[in-house]
Amino acid sequence: MGIFGGNKIPGAGQQSVDDLVKQAQAMQAQAMQQMADVQQVSETSGAATGSMTWARQVMNLIAPAEPGFVKRCACAVCGAPKKLPSVTAYVYCDYCGSLVDYDLRRACESDVPTDPQYANTVNGAQPQLQAAQASGDQVAYLEIQKQIYNSYVTYVPSAVSHRAKNDVRYRNKLVDYLAQSATVDAFDAGSVQLTNEMRQRAIGLRYTGAMLSPTVEPDSFWPMVDTLQKQITYLGELHKSAGVTELDPDQADQLGPKFAWSMFCQGWLGMLPADAADALLDQSGLKNSYISIDTAGGTERSCGGCGGHFTALPGATVMVCEDCGRQLDVGAAEIPCTNCGATITFPVGADSTACPYCKVTLDKVGIR
Repeated sequence: MGIFGGNKIPGAGQQSVDDLVKQAQAMQAQAMQQMADVQQVSETSGAATGSMTWARQVMNLIAPAEPGFVKRCACAVCGAPKKLPSVTAYVYCDYCGSLVDYDLRRACESDVPTDPQYANTVNGAQPQLQAAQASGDQVAYLEIQKQIYNSYVTYVPSAVSHRAKNDVRYRNKLVDYLAQSATVDAFDAGSVQLTNEMRQRAIGLRYTGAMLSPTVEPDSFWPMVDTLQKQITYLGELHKSAGVTELDPDQADQLGPKFAWSMFCQGWLGMLPADAADALLDQSGLKNSYISIDTAGGTERSCGGCGGHFTALPGATVMVCEDCGRQLDVGAAEIPCTNCGATITFPVGADSTACPYCKVTLDKVGIR
């Protein structure tokens, strides 16, 4: 997770104006705020997505991944290249388990609407948030944001890393990190000024085309991109100086700008002319490049959390299960179940676990 929180709003193009506004108020992370503001302006201008959904519009503009390929990237921690498939937008290292990259195409593959329970949480929190911000009560504001983000992780799981599914420690750190980021942003004068600037840029957008299939005029759009770049730079420094960056459970500060660009592009690619959309992808550095999956020398293993099968490459120490999101200790030997005989790989830090196949408790005692 980066400085903006790598969060996607599933089905954003299909939501009402009110939903988008409330969602933006809840998330507070600047990229999400920008995207929601932009969607609000477009819809109040009479714009709406037509028969082609928001996600599908974006997918049509991004180079497709062929079967048997994975996004080209390398780990910033251990330097290893990505070789194994990734089924979510959050791409983790095959060797050390670090967050390596964020795949915009994967993020746009789902068109799932947001659970209404999340909107209910957001709606109920707004008066308290506004009162806390007006009175300068950062402690109260932070606690409210934690409630909102707990709901967010619960009811919008596709918007965050799959590590939050079953790793309670990771989930709690993620909620705290996002809430702290939102609080710092809300009480910093420079951040508020840039947010207001982005809103004014969005209000100044001009549209062409039919009401059911609007197109944004590029000349009115590029000032928004300039403001986004300023926000990326400013908030990156703000979060570092405030100690928020170090709270990121994925420790992936290098991906902060990519998360911000990704959220912005998800909200706007489908409403730009083809040449402008292509230029935006160029400027953001989000054009996909894929390489063939390489499992050479790998060993087939089973996740000790969910029973999912995966490949452990030679020299790997930690991997993230693509099915359940648990970090797995692939540097240690597999452990046979004393009841059903299945061999499993323990989650990192676990001294015991229930066999995912027969539910018998297994201990790691004596296994190295």
